[in-house]
Amino acid sequence: MIRKLFAVRAARPIAAGTEAIVWAYRLFLNREPENEATVAKLARELPTWDDVRRTFTSSEEYRTRIVRSARPSLNGHEPPMSIEDVRDPASVACLLDHIAKTWTRFGDTEPHFSVLTDERFKAARIESSRESFNASGKDAVDRLDAALARAHADPGARATCFELGCGVGRITAWLAKRFDRVIGVDISASHLALARAHVDAEGASNVELHRLVSVGTLDALPRFDVFFSVIVLQHNPPPVIAAILDRVFAHLNPGGVAYFQVPTYRAGYSFALDAYLRDDVGKGEMEMHVLPQRVILGMAAAHGLELLEVIEDPWTGMRPGEVSNTFLFRKRVGR
Repeated sequence: MIRKLFAVRAARPIAAGTEAIVWAYRLFLNREPENEATVAKLARELPTWDDVRRTFTSSEEYRTRIVRSARPSLNGHEPPMSIEDVRDPASVACLLDHIAKTWTRFGDTEPHFSVLTDERFKAARIESSRESFNASGKDAVDRLDAALARAHADPGARATCFELGCGVGRITAWLAKRFDRVIGVDISASHLALARAHVDAEGASNVELHRLVSVGTLDALPRFDVFFSVIVLQHNPPPVIAAILDRVFAHLNPGGVAYFQVPTYRAGYSFALDAYLRDDVGKGEMEMHVLPQRVILGMAAAHGLELLEVIEDPWTGMRPGEVSNTFLFRKRVGR
């Protein structure tokens, strides 16, 4: 009987409701809701328990409440990762082609969900959640502004910003309000088509979009003053991440800043080209990869970039044994 009940539960999402919202406030935030109107609104927006749990546990209030019990994701005794150094252009092109096919399929089937893996943003529900999806892009630009302010490195509003992995334009439209010119690049034509429609609807006439056909595509782009990329590089194998960053650093204007996120350690992670080509290429899954700090810092130094800030960020969930970092670099004048 118990197995049968669990099977039924697994077969369909469990409906929530106003009572679920009230108890979520009590369990996750340790307080009562603001008012009945807020409860009713959330009950409409979060129809299943999965929606309720995900929304409350990802809220800033919840993270602030549990910070006292938080522990560092690493303890300092972790062993090195085994990551093969692959620089052969043909191998990098093969890896990038595989990623392009995977993300084009995501763009054709679940474009918004592939950007933010939240059930609310699946194709069947995006029309009712599109507003909150697009609004979430502002937070990423606010984080950028906060980092620039901490480092006293604001390039000003008249800068040209290059966004790698613009997706469907969720952040792009907000960057267009912040900078004089925005160059968005994505590997998926499907995503780019939606991005073009979104930024046009937002009246962002200062945005140009390009498809990343090859790593060499980056060489043909204009130089820029700001490089921005979050929750993008992590979906590429280490050789692709390294090849992209190498070209981005080269095309950053002197005095310009690079602000980007990438996982830098995961316990048990390894990458070997032959094994990856044999076991992973063609599966079409959303992949999560790592590039060690030493590689990123070494490439940055070779291009004359100085590190202004590196923080441990929450973009991959801050799981034990894993580190995701957001870096802020500035290119020295004269490079």
